[in-house]
Amino acid sequence: MPRPCGPCSDPRRKELDRRLLEKDLNGESFRRISEDFGYSETALRRHLNEHLAVELSQVKAAKEEARAEALETAKAKEMEDLKDGIKEGMAARLENAAGFLDQLKEVRTKAANLLDMAEGAQDLRAAGIFLRELREQIKLMAELEGKLASQPQINILLDPQWIELRTVIIQALDPFPQAKEAVVFAIRGR
Repeated sequence: MPRPCGPCSDPRRKELDRRLLEKDLNGESFRRISEDFGYSETALRRHLNEHLAVELSQVKAAKEEARAEALETAKAKEMEDLKDGIKEGMAARLENAAGFLDQLKEVRTKAANLLDMAEGAQDLRAAGIFLRELREQIKLMAELEGKLASQPQINILLDPQWIELRTVIIQALDPFPQAKEAVVFAIRGR
């Protein structure tokens, strides 16, 4: 029957185990620990390899498992809260908005908040997406408020086809001076 491990039954075990586990970090040798606790270097190495290594690996495995479970639970809760917040918050605000312009303002505010969050997280891709969305929101609001024309403005008076047509009409009215004068007056808008 093997002899029981002396360091395992030592009343100073916590301190002994701590020093054995930290020896590589602080540069302490087995010899120094052996002198302080009265065990042979071989006994200390065996205790570290056979008892502490097993216990440490079990603790590490349990710690990693608990951490993974906690992280997964936190992520699931965060996603659920985010979904609930988006559903309740944005949908409620849009339903309460009086008109399209108010709804658009709510959407613009949300896009601005998301842009701030993306910039804070230094997520350049998301920030670019929200920045484009904000630009579109501003453009749409300007169009709705009449500050920006949504359709291009065409000046017919400068169009070469109009100039040609106008010349043909005026020349056709040469035999009728009064009619010609009236048409020219009307074209000039006087």
